[in-house]
Amino acid sequence: MFRSYSIVIGLMCISSLLLASACQSKQLTVLYAAELPLINNPPHGSYANLASLVKQTRDTQQPSLFLFGGGSLAPSMLSSFDRGAHIIDILNTIEPDAMGIAKREFSYFEDELTLRAYEAAFPLVLSNVTDPLTGRELEETWQDIIVERGGVRVGILTVIASASSEEYLMQRLQINAPYDTIVSRSSALRERGAELIVLMVSDELPFINKLLSQSQVDLVLRNDPYYVKPLAVDEKPRANYVVVTKEATAAIVNIEWPQGNPAEAQFTVEQLPLSNYPKDPVIAEQVAIYDNRITALLSEQVARLTTEMDTTRDAVRTRENGFGNLVSDALKEASHTDVAIINGGAIRGERSYREGHLLTRKDITSELPFRNHIRVLRITGADLKSALENGVSRIEAASGRFPHVSGMQFKVQLSAAPGNRVKDLTINGGPMEADRIYSLATSDYLANGGDGYESLKRGSEVPFSQQVTPLIADIVISILRRQSELAATAQGRVTFISGRGN
Repeated sequence: MFRSYSIVIGLMCISSLLLASACQSKQLTVLYAAELPLINNPPHGSYANLASLVKQTRDTQQPSLFLFGGGSLAPSMLSSFDRGAHIIDILNTIEPDAMGIAKREFSYFEDELTLRAYEAAFPLVLSNVTDPLTGRELEETWQDIIVERGGVRVGILTVIASASSEEYLMQRLQINAPYDTIVSRSSALRERGAELIVLMVSDELPFINKLLSQSQVDLVLRNDPYYVKPLAVDEKPRANYVVVTKEATAAIVNIEWPQGNPAEAQFTVEQLPLSNYPKDPVIAEQVAIYDNRITALLSEQVARLTTEMDTTRDAVRTRENGFGNLVSDALKEASHTDVAIINGGAIRGERSYREGHLLTRKDITSELPFRNHIRVLRITGADLKSALENGVSRIEAASGRFPHVSGMQFKVQLSAAPGNRVKDLTINGGPMEADRIYSLATSDYLANGGDGYESLKRGSEVPFSQQVTPLIADIVISILRRQSELAATAQGRVTFISGRGN
């Protein structure tokens, strides 16, 4: 049967120049978007705009695939209530061919992600994790899939970096070596008939060019608005390593290759701001319904700002920050502890507020979307200093572990090696005593060792004064609403000795 089919195709190719041309090459268009945690994000585009682009691509480019790279079930104000279910609801209407699971999808841990996968009408793919409970992939997700469009069979892989388990405190999943996983699953996909293999990633992985040069994968897709192009020639992305570098932007990748030889494929890439496209009315109506619900719930005014306030990424991850101070002060006041610590990565509003702005419950919930609860610990001064050393160990990379503190003051020597940067640490005006036991208010995320705060796991927990342990966002709202006016300012709690200004 196979031999007869081959003869027919051969005769068709000879009989017409047009058919011959079609037999000599194949084509595929891939539309890729990722990291859209906000369903309404003016002036940037979001899901309603993306839906129009998807429809246009499917109408005009055949065959085509729409791959969604994830990174979107958190953080957002809405996800703090429904753990990202609204994102799945909207994507079910847009109908991606597959969604890659990025590390942000673990913001509410494995069981919540399994629920989202149950709700999805499309496959969620993560290739390099194993659930020790079953010895298989996370329930209701896929480790790899093959999607066929227009006679082209495309294998889909997604991997996350090994450090994701530390950043997002996975409760049981084992992250397998990304490179080994890709090589193994790529080979298996080829054996199952995949002609092209597409890999979605959400982190900087050092072996991407190696995978591409060895034809282990044919196309790599990544979203990173903070991406810095490497200077070394051998590290620069190849044409088929597509990095989307602007917020709310999609990539269109047109691929053409000789029949039977995808290793010779040519790639044409265009990055398209979603705001360039009209809003799809069906998705816009879904978004409006969600927005109206949350606005009604969170319109309560909390306090008026008497200063400007900056919660952009660099502002909360590289230096003392006014809002970080407000949060840590609220934790300390609510728990009556000696000190408090919150990590900059917990603050996600990415906004600049003007003096006079009336802060609402919606503003605070948007800034603190992760539904973290307060934890009170008894901890030695030595372990407290170790926690701060961890917090300032990756300032140069704008890591989310940067500490915002209350009841403490210290200096950072950036010229020193990580682990030896904290100098002149004082607690409530007195020198830190290594053997003394201090009371600390923090988040459950940091208390469990998240973002590298391993030393906090050595503390002993003290029950919070209330019967039900409240969310940090609710504590902040409760404390701030007692004041009609707020000043969000740096107060010299964290200063730099060398290498960086205050």
